[in-house]
Amino acid sequence: MRQSCPKSCPSAKEPYSGFALQYHQAGDTFVIGHGEFNHLIFVVSGNLTVDSEECRGYQVTKGKFFFCYNCGHYTITAQSDLKIIVAHFARPGAACDIASLLQYAKNQPDFQYHFEAVDVNEPMQQMLDMLLRFIEDDVPCAHMHNSMIELLFVVFRFYYDVEVLSNLFFNLFDHAVSFRTMVEGNRIKARNLNHLAELCGYDINTFNVVFRRHYPGYTPGVWMQIQRKDEILADLINTDAPIYYISKKYGFSSSSHLGEYCKKYLGDTPTKVRARHRKKKME
Repeated sequence: MRQSCPKSCPSAKEPYSGFALQYHQAGDTFVIGHGEFNHLIFVVSGNLTVDSEECRGYQVTKGKFFFCYNCGHYTITAQSDLKIIVAHFARPGAACDIASLLQYAKNQPDFQYHFEAVDVNEPMQQMLDMLLRFIEDDVPCAHMHNSMIELLFVVFRFYYDVEVLSNLFFNLFDHAVSFRTMVEGNRIKARNLNHLAELCGYDINTFNVVFRRHYPGYTPGVWMQIQRKDEILADLINTDAPIYYISKKYGFSSSSHLGEYCKKYLGDTPTKVRARHRKKKME
């Protein structure tokens, strides 16, 4: 007779982190959307494609795994009969794990995040084999699930390169602070939107997705233009720079584009804004 946790044990309830074994037929589609948990998907057999804000039709084959951030939306399609292990967790390992990965990414000037599946190496495969045995033997204990999540992150820490992990878990970094800090700290140095994304360590497509998550209601381009309102006004008032030069300096496609911007954010055309403020100075 197998032992089990008494009902009074907190871990006898649904585990706050753990694993599930899933089977899908070729052509099946399922979604991992916004929620409390992050997910790791390990492909045991078969292959699938992933569509999200970060990738389109990304193929993942047997022996690989990928990360689904809890603020993302991932549509997964089985390209053949599929057997996967799905891990879910709210908190990834110890806080120091993520802190060290964030520090690594910040210290690499050429680091750029991109969605990418990772190979299951030998230590990870050994852990997954043990996990499969527990699942297939119907071991229901929440202690097992929670302990195996902790073991999973031990395997990551000691058997995977920090560069691989920094990219895999990049979305877990404290973007509410770090992303805004990077954007606002690099905005003045950025020549244009692509350069801003590069300075923040992103490719342009991923940057657009992450930006809208943290600056709802704005596209990156519009936000950059709004931030430059005071700088443009200062150039109009305090310098004699030609309008076409100012439009080029701030990344506008033409003087007329700058004119439309000034009408929207400064109330009039660049020439009239300059004249009005200079007249006020003389009064």
